Amino acid sequence: MADQGRSGKRWLSRPAMMLAVAIALVCAGWALAACGNGWLGRALRSPLTLRAGAVCLASIVLLYLIAGALWRLGRGRRRADGSAGTAAIEFVLLFPIALSIVLVMIQSMLVVVGNIVVHYSAFAAARAAVVHVPEKLSYEEPRNVVADPAYSGKFHRIRCAAVEAVKGVSAGKQGAGGSGGSGGAIVLEQGIDRFFSLYDRPSPRWVRTMLPSKYEYAWDYTEVSLQPPDNGQQYGDHEDLTVSVRHMLYLSMPYARALFGKPLPGGTGDYATEATATYTLTNQGVEDEIDVEVFPRYVGRGQQ
Repeated sequence: MADQGRSGKRWLSRPAMMLAVAIALVCAGWALAACGNGWLGRALRSPLTLRAGAVCLASIVLLYLIAGALWRLGRGRRRADGSAGTAAIEFVLLFPIALSIVLVMIQSMLVVVGNIVVHYSAFAAARAAVVHVPEKLSYEEPRNVVADPAYSGKFHRIRCAAVEAVKGVSAGKQGAGGSGGSGGAIVLEQGIDRFFSLYDRPSPRWVRTMLPSKYEYAWDYTEVSLQPPDNGQQYGDHEDLTVSVRHMLYLSMPYARALFGKPLPGGTGDYATEATATYTLTNQGVEDEIDVEVFPRYVGRGQQ
């Protein structure tokens, strides 16, 4: 009977089986989404995402093992002599380890999300390129011609599209990595204030508290490059436009950030890791005639 009881004993406990099933489902969904050829599929199968995702899963397993060990030790001592003080001491000793694992897990998840956003920013920049490259912007930049990025109006719009997409995961700390001073955040604030004032509504609080630091960091630590045309002068109507984005992904978790990145310049003690993405779209070759819209629209209000 004893042998039968041992043979019928579960190899894994019910919580362990539930955790294993959850991890298997996450990995299966990840693998399925990574098979796509879009920006999301490329992001999920990029080396940075895979490394950070593996660290996150390993952290979850370690936390489960630590919690299970504490629970078994505490239950065994209560059955033996009813002592609960030893379990409390063990918890105090293992708490710093568990806290470190939690910080690593959170930072790894943030790296995964940030890398996905960087890949989306490359897609947004490529999408802006196929719209703005065919424009007749100026005498220096006629149709399908992009001037030097240092003073190109078209390239400026392409870079703005990438920065706008990536600023959501950039640093929320003022002056992180020595960022700031470009003046772009002030212009953006004024534009948002004017938009809300036209509708007699106050601007959201995040416009003052979060937007300036995030935009300045994204602008200073995002590099965008556009592959030159095949003939070296002018893009073809249906030529591929390849845009690459390199962003220094800000790491915010204390202690754990040193495992994922390196210090930023400026002596501020901030850390970041490099995230790169490249996306290619076909030049539409059509000059868009875009009407300038004026907000707010007064359609149906008796005014023109």
